[in-house]
Amino acid sequence: MSGRLAIIAGRGALPAALAAALPEPPVVAAIEGFAPDGIAPDLTFALERLMPALQALRGMGVGRVVLAGAVTRPRLDPARFDPATAQVVPRLLPALAGGDDATLRAVIGLIEEEGFAVLGVADVAPGLIASEGVLGARGPTAAELADAARGAAILAALGPADVGQGCAVAGGLCLGVETIYGTDAMLRFVARHRADLDPAKGGVFVKRAKPGQEMRADLPAIGPMTVAAAGVAGLTGICLGAGRVIVLDRAATVAAADAAGIALWAGA
Repeated sequence: MSGRLAIIAGRGALPAALAAALPEPPVVAAIEGFAPDGIAPDLTFALERLMPALQALRGMGVGRVVLAGAVTRPRLDPARFDPATAQVVPRLLPALAGGDDATLRAVIGLIEEEGFAVLGVADVAPGLIASEGVLGARGPTAAELADAARGAAILAALGPADVGQGCAVAGGLCLGVETIYGTDAMLRFVARHRADLDPAKGGVFVKRAKPGQEMRADLPAIGPMTVAAAGVAGLTGICLGAGRVIVLDRAATVAAADAAGIALWAGA
């Protein structure tokens, strides 16, 4: 695979963390309306002008692309489409109806057809990915392991519906499932309602890629704020899918878990 590496960046801390983990500075192409945190883009483009943006990247010597950062589905303006991008829209519409993973597969296919190699975060920065084992100061209890297994089963059942990548389980009961609103919204919901539940404390936040997910985009990720939100929700464990979840600011994330007494581990 030759040529410079470009990050097509969405919102959040991942694009900057990814750039910092690379041996050479990448080209950063930010999607309009979804500016990444902590990194200045070399190029900003509207989704309605995807094809000219890819041409611009090629002109900058880019041959490899990584998708990183959060992008929610925007309302596209037909008046802004250039002719080349307008031609591929009919191919994208069925994918948009099929869910996030289907949409990402279609976008990756278009990028590849333009001659770029599309890589995943694990391909270019494996140190950002959680490997199997205990990440923090303590391992999970038997009860936490049981809740993690229950959570994994719930997410596996929801996978074909392309719903979400996380859930919270306590005492075998599902307290919440991540949907399009994301992890933070789910953990806030659990925090608001824990007092009405039995058990009112304990349980595990499970974060995993969807079964069969396209692993070159939309990998689940956690960071220090995730740990803090899990603690507010009364959870005592966080279980990640080994080899399939990004840990942002690992040192701070592990330190936050240790300070809160939260078991943080990655399992199969």
